Amino acid sequence: MAGDLIQESGAVTLDAAPAATAEPKHARLYSKRFMVMYVLLGLALAATVFGVVKALDNTITPQKLWSAWKPSNDSSVGRTDEIASHTARQYVLPSGDQMLDVFPKKLTVPLVDSSGGSQNVPIAGIVLRGKKGAGDTVAVLQSNDSRLYQLCGTGKECAIGEGKASVARGRLVRREALQLALLTFKYVPNVTHVIEFMPPPPGSQPSLVTYFEKDDLKTQLSEPLSATLSAKAPGVNSIKPAEATRIDNLTTGHVYTFTFRTTQLGDAVLLLTRAY
Repeated sequence: MAGDLIQESGAVTLDAAPAATAEPKHARLYSKRFMVMYVLLGLALAATVFGVVKALDNTITPQKLWSAWKPSNDSSVGRTDEIASHTARQYVLPSGDQMLDVFPKKLTVPLVDSSGGSQNVPIAGIVLRGKKGAGDTVAVLQSNDSRLYQLCGTGKECAIGEGKASVARGRLVRREALQLALLTFKYVPNVTHVIEFMPPPPGSQPSLVTYFEKDDLKTQLSEPLSATLSAKAPGVNSIKPAEATRIDNLTTGHVYTFTFRTTQLGDAVLLLTRAY
């Protein structure tokens, strides 16, 4: 019996030993599923890391500024004053003196009334002659969508009080007018019209204005200011040829002679005729 027990015990031990058999099909299926899950998790992790790196890159590398300078005042009037003062300081004559003062003005004009006195009359609109080649174009002005500047030298009737009038100096004055318009459109909310009364040649009466609408300069407003104007304002005779061409292309079609008319309601209309 003892032998039987020993033999039985041995038989049981031998029978229980696992044999080398193939892996069950369901085990292989689970293994493949786990591998697919690991791959998907890896891809998700990689996408997350890429997104974080991209966000950090955008935070660390700021978008390119339109201009190195911008007004700090929160009000439209304050910004207009800052733009006028900042722009005027950039332009100097060969002596080193400032070429022009820039005065922001209310949208009014002094007109002589029937009694011989003068009163400030609101400018209600602009009539453009020759801008589009056929008939008059009328622009209605509002105080919140229009800015008027006076560019004034130290001479009589706001003429530049130093040196002689020249083509090069006229181009520099138009460059200043262009910079004023660009900064105003960019940084003063809702402004769509900029009018600038220009200094006359010495011994003459003021007769010219520059007039820009925002759509006229939409390309220049969508790219950095440095693509249009060099960072430092040049001197009278030091504008580089490429920039001189840009200034001429962007401004000569916006220089007008001006006269005023009074409407039946007592408002003034600025009648502009293309000068060039």
